[in-house]
Amino acid sequence: MTLDPGFSILATSMTTLTPAKIAQLRALMSALPAALSARIVEAAGAGDEAMGQLLHACTRKAEVYARERFFSPVAPLSLDPALARPSLAHIPPAMLATVWGWLDETLAPDITSDMKARCANPLLPPDDRAEDGLRADASRRILATIDELRDDPRATKQLRHRLGVSDFRAVRDLATILRTAPVLRAAMAGIPEEVSELSEELAQTLRDQYDEACAADPDAGVWFLYLVMARLTRPWAILRVFEKIVRRDDDFLLSRTDVSTIGDALLEDAAYYVSGFAEIPASIEAAREMAAALTQFATVTVGMSREIGIRKDGGWGRQILALRQRASAQMEAIHAAALTQLDKTVPDPHKPLPARLKLSGEALASAATRMEVFCTFLRLTRDDASRAAVGGAHAGVLDRIGQRFDMVSEMLLAQMRNTPGDSDLTERAAVIARLMTAMGQQDIASVFLRRAAAARAA
Repeated sequence: MTLDPGFSILATSMTTLTPAKIAQLRALMSALPAALSARIVEAAGAGDEAMGQLLHACTRKAEVYARERFFSPVAPLSLDPALARPSLAHIPPAMLATVWGWLDETLAPDITSDMKARCANPLLPPDDRAEDGLRADASRRILATIDELRDDPRATKQLRHRLGVSDFRAVRDLATILRTAPVLRAAMAGIPEEVSELSEELAQTLRDQYDEACAADPDAGVWFLYLVMARLTRPWAILRVFEKIVRRDDDFLLSRTDVSTIGDALLEDAAYYVSGFAEIPASIEAAREMAAALTQFATVTVGMSREIGIRKDGGWGRQILALRQRASAQMEAIHAAALTQLDKTVPDPHKPLPARLKLSGEALASAATRMEVFCTFLRLTRDDASRAAVGGAHAGVLDRIGQRFDMVSEMLLAQMRNTPGDSDLTERAAVIARLMTAMGQQDIASVFLRRAAAARAA
């Protein structure tokens, strides 16, 4: 795309941009719609990396930019918990904003002031050594303050309230990552931003880099693994590195090591995905999201089991079993609701049905929409249900629905031949075809509609 003439300010040599001009550019970029500003940043960065860096920094307020750069070592683990799995949202953005405010207002205003000054000109590259010194200083103050409050329940409660936390574990983790930032940066050097396949060679390299990180700072090891896991397309593959670290191929020992938090984090992710299909789907969009959650749950738990041969009586094995039992109970509820809706939308023709329950018009259309949601969910989870330990029940429900469609469609065709002008039959045939399509039976639905048209014409 071509940049708007309004950006003539950028024609000036960027090394001579004054604070006033940067403020002007920031006001302009922040006033644009987010989608447009993102396109401009991308277009500018493609031609000039420094220009892209400048514009990207100017899409946010100076205060926000300074905060984000200060907490950049934590960024891969601070995604929005409403949008990301727990292992990627270990230290949420809201916590970073709150801790920054605490530093800025009372604990370390000298540190935040120094950081803001360093970020005043977004064109200047970060001085990692100096900024890591600020991070380490902030880390020491955070941990010292928390420790000092240990014997003061009232002050502890007040600080927890101020930071919006129930305990200080995540705050301590944040402080640890800030302090170990130089070690983590060195350990992560050379690791691809995205790893789709963890080769044996890369796994060995990661093991070696883990050892080096631990040697430099024992507290850095587990966070190195977290950061690596954030780059893996298949996060559970981190256990392949884990296995090499502890030199044991099952979880009997692994779950008792100092880095067992990685396995626990994967299980937290699995629990997060289980929660993603805990309700009855209420829309097509919800059905798709819930199906994706089921797929992710199955992928994580099966992946963990395959990577290190998790024992059923081990700590992780028992947790996986409990999660699968929970998933099974949730799916049973969805199955039951789907069959109940099936009886309302496509009643069994062999069973008597009171006239008041025979739907037509808007009532039938509404019931069909509801049933379509279930059909979509059941279709999308067909292949993953068995991996989530609910395969048998799932297959049984699919068979019952398929048999109902077959039975009712044949009876409708017979009735159409006898009463070809009956609009109610045509309406119900359209519903059957729609639900067949939702179940992934497009070809069968097309054949049925053609046969229905022929029956009406007979």
